[in-house]
Amino acid sequence: MSVVEIVEHNEVIYTILDKPPPEPPKTPRYESQLEKELREAVLTRPQLRRTFGYAEVPVKPPDKFLKKGEGITQPIKKSDHKCVQSGNLPPVPKRPPPGKKPEKPKINFRVVNIKKAIKTKGKPVEPRLVDTRDGHTKKIKGSGEVPEYCLRPDFGQMPAYLVKRNRKIQKALDKIRYAEEHKESLCKLINEEERQKLLKDLKQNWSIMQKGFLQLPMLTDTIPKILRKSKMEQELKQLEKDIALVESNPYIYIYD
Repeated sequence: MSVVEIVEHNEVIYTILDKPPPEPPKTPRYESQLEKELREAVLTRPQLRRTFGYAEVPVKPPDKFLKKGEGITQPIKKSDHKCVQSGNLPPVPKRPPPGKKPEKPKINFRVVNIKKAIKTKGKPVEPRLVDTRDGHTKKIKGSGEVPEYCLRPDFGQMPAYLVKRNRKIQKALDKIRYAEEHKESLCKLINEEERQKLLKDLKQNWSIMQKGFLQLPMLTDTIPKILRKSKMEQELKQLEKDIALVESNPYIYIYD
């Protein structure tokens, strides 16, 4: 274990570290030349040193109140246009003289009302029923005392909307039945000219296919050659079958 012998006790920890570097000198502040001139002008001209208003607003005397027509109103728009009058204007037309008003026909409204009253028909008396001793009356119509609904002309009949609907259904069924009865057959008999033409086309296709088959190489050593030859053989056999079928059957039907 080591022993440290301290002789002097005037050491300060704050002085151990190095002192910080001094701050760099600041640049001189910008000063406007116009500000100096303005300050000199204000000192020389006292009229520029005005205030924002009175410290106390002066009050008007009582006889200087706002009267009618003295307030702030909308300014009247003034125009510089001037109407120049000349002596060539036509004279103002005169008013026509008052004429006689057409005479209204004289109508005797008493006579007219009497005629209307004679021609009008009286209101029919609605049948009523008295069912109490105090004379309490009620209308017979809608009371249930007299049969009404069964006496209606359309009682027991089918409603009009059902009749119309059944008529539409019946019309659609008739249309379907007529189409089924008059439906054309799917198979069709070809005539002799079409049959001969079909046979001629088949033979022509067989001759073209036979010519292409004979032009094939004799040696079939690759798969594409073998597939092509077998395909052409199948097509030739099918054409031969079709030609034999058409030649042996004089009546041929076709389906559309």
